[in-house]
Amino acid sequence: MKIAAFIFSVLFLLSCNTEKENTTWVQDNERILTPEQIVKLDSLFKNHERKTSNEIALVTTPDYGSDSSILFYSVNFSRKHGIGKKDKNNGVVIVFSMANRETRIATGYGTEKVLKDEMAKKIIDSIMLPQFRNANYFEGLWNGCKAITDFLERPENKIR
Repeated sequence: MKIAAFIFSVLFLLSCNTEKENTTWVQDNERILTPEQIVKLDSLFKNHERKTSNEIALVTTPDYGSDSSILFYSVNFSRKHGIGKKDKNNGVVIVFSMANRETRIATGYGTEKVLKDEMAKKIIDSIMLPQFRNANYFEGLWNGCKAITDFLERPENKIR
């Protein structure tokens, strides 16, 4: 009887856990990445979160569903998945659509104070797009994501 009560208590406590349970920060809906590439990107994002508390997610998508543009898709994806800590609003969502030939770096309100639109555009235009033009999708995504994490990990770019 004590064992049953103990098991019930443990199961009850586990069911009360309201924290985000995220197994991966990468959603490859276009199936352009290998499992190894997904693990590499996911590790980059998890290590970055440990260092800074910032949350970064990458999603590839062939379409934007009910959203009318990549902008609305990125914002709604971030909200739906709760990217970023509520008290800091320190999320970043990178959306890449090979089918639509578009990419976007969307930031939470806290993150946009540091990673401004001009910097996001520079990363896309100078780092990601040259690789995408040569069909080097992983390289473009990896180099862009690495540039974002490196930038956000500078001491002067800490999100408060």
